[in-house]
Amino acid sequence: MGYEDESFIAYFLKREKDCNGPDTLEVNFQLAFLDTDGSILTERTPFRYKFSKNTGWGSTKFVGRERVFVSEKDAFMPEDTLNVQCCIYTIGEKPAKTNRIFATTVIKVKRRSFVWRIDKFSTLKSCIRHIFKDYLFVFDLVLNEGFDKLYMHMTSFDDSIKYISRKTSIIDSEGGKKNCEIKKYFEADLKKRVLPSTLLLPKMLMENKSLYLPNDVLSFDFELVISTFEHFNCEKKSAKLKNEVAGKEKSHKTAVLIKYYKSLYNDSFFSDMELRTSTKTFPIHKAILSYKSPVFRNMFSHDMKEKNRRYVDITDFEDDTYTECSSTYTRIPGGSAV
Repeated sequence: MGYEDESFIAYFLKREKDCNGPDTLEVNFQLAFLDTDGSILTERTPFRYKFSKNTGWGSTKFVGRERVFVSEKDAFMPEDTLNVQCCIYTIGEKPAKTNRIFATTVIKVKRRSFVWRIDKFSTLKSCIRHIFKDYLFVFDLVLNEGFDKLYMHMTSFDDSIKYISRKTSIIDSEGGKKNCEIKKYFEADLKKRVLPSTLLLPKMLMENKSLYLPNDVLSFDFELVISTFEHFNCEKKSAKLKNEVAGKEKSHKTAVLIKYYKSLYNDSFFSDMELRTSTKTFPIHKAILSYKSPVFRNMFSHDMKEKNRRYVDITDFEDDTYTECSSTYTRIPGGSAV
């Protein structure tokens, strides 16, 4: 993410500390973000740089984050994957033929949320403490004696964590969340291992007790987004091989999804409606049948009687017809029955 400015994505080429070769190596290189077909979405003018060992060079503001993750996300992040390219060539003309090396980095986004509920707030006489433990970190919370400051310490970071975003809110009497603070921590911050911060509680908290202290209860809500480094791989392989591997992975995921939907039908998991014919009763799922049938969609959306009841009577509906209709559960959208 941002190196100097969190609004931008930084992009660098770095020479390894323990690599072979001369102490200084001068190369030309060009950095780019690619579309899925290999076309360039954005690039920088080629760099020419003398790399000592363990040094890097590139752009601290390569492309805006809003462009990549919001306005042009479909182009930059198809299937939640960012494709980047670094073309390296020695001093001289850019070669017509290239040797390609494909590198894959897997980063996972994990979300955590929890609520700290403080009962009988008006009767508190001293500071109060709460510790939330996760396998990735420890979150230590202390509400001071004046009840106007919340001290927060995050410690014990896992080395795989590269980014943390924390949102702190107060839950009001209507279940809404009043945003008090959003903190973002990048890799350089996380290396410190301890991230202390102090939140000054707004004066409106005591001025509007009916809203923010319902039944004399103060409720803090914490939402965390954590990016972790999971895997890196680098090897020579053709684009065709990449596509084949991606196709096999997609087929496997599709098979798992089909198995899940079949179990919904066979075992009646989470059925929310019954379909009654003249002879039998069948458990169904409104969402799935509505997706495939405009008749059911209209029935469940507009017919108040059917919406409020948990069954539908269709006396002229034959059992065999329902069996055919149930193939909805084993069809891929746009595909064929399994």
